[in-house]
Amino acid sequence: MQSYLIIGGNSVAGQGSVQAIRNFESNAIVHATTSTAKQADDSSGIAEADKTLYGIDLSKPETLDLIPAEKYKMIIFTPAFGPIGYPIASTPESDVKEALRFSYHPMVELSNRLNPDLTIGFTAFYWLPHTLSAYGSMAYAKIAQEILAVENSNHFRMIRAGSFVSKATRGIGLLLQRALRDTPHAAIRDLGEKWKASGKKFADFFFDYACECEKEAFGAGFDRPHRQTNQSDIERGVSMVLKGDTAPIINVLGDWTWTDDKLKPLPADFRLNVRELL
Repeated sequence: MQSYLIIGGNSVAGQGSVQAIRNFESNAIVHATTSTAKQADDSSGIAEADKTLYGIDLSKPETLDLIPAEKYKMIIFTPAFGPIGYPIASTPESDVKEALRFSYHPMVELSNRLNPDLTIGFTAFYWLPHTLSAYGSMAYAKIAQEILAVENSNHFRMIRAGSFVSKATRGIGLLLQRALRDTPHAAIRDLGEKWKASGKKFADFFFDYACECEKEAFGAGFDRPHRQTNQSDIERGVSMVLKGDTAPIINVLGDWTWTDDKLKPLPADFRLNVRELL
């Protein structure tokens, strides 16, 4: 029996990963973390996990010490956090470093400590218009993860996923909506005008806008129509790694799937060199 560790097991990506593992290896041992404390009735346990590791809060690096030094076939790292709500072109170095502290360094630290066969992370289409306008420091954390996969594909792989509804993305939507109130950034103000003209709730507007950006960027390359990415698509990407796909980056965007073995050329909005900030 192989053991797997999922960091952030309650997330959409975490649950998709659990299902991929169960379908691939029914008797696998799955450990999954949550940042919450254990409840008296154990209601906070992670669905489908054999063991839930509580209180693993990546804003407190010392909580990594709570993860047992066991041998895992694979670590799947889902968390992402960093300052957002402004254009990528306006990202200060301090915000990139904050995003890396949460979304990059813990993944590398765990991989070094536990030495799994592979570590999988999750990135995004950070160069599309909806992300260029508002994704801020998170784009650099995703680039750092992809550099790791492309240059160390024997140890790291990335699932680059389209926009999908989750607790984290709802939180991002709330932050963006608040940023509209007093933003100095023209790109965010333009986003606000498009939202007002849409007549939709902001979260619905932004997901629709993201879908349009995805469709425009990639739709001509596929016969099937664009649809919003969901948990089963995350599961498909993880399953490809489990079944032996060696591509450093696997793209899953609705029904569309393709792989990359190099980084995307970046537009001029990316002023900073993330390698210098690691």
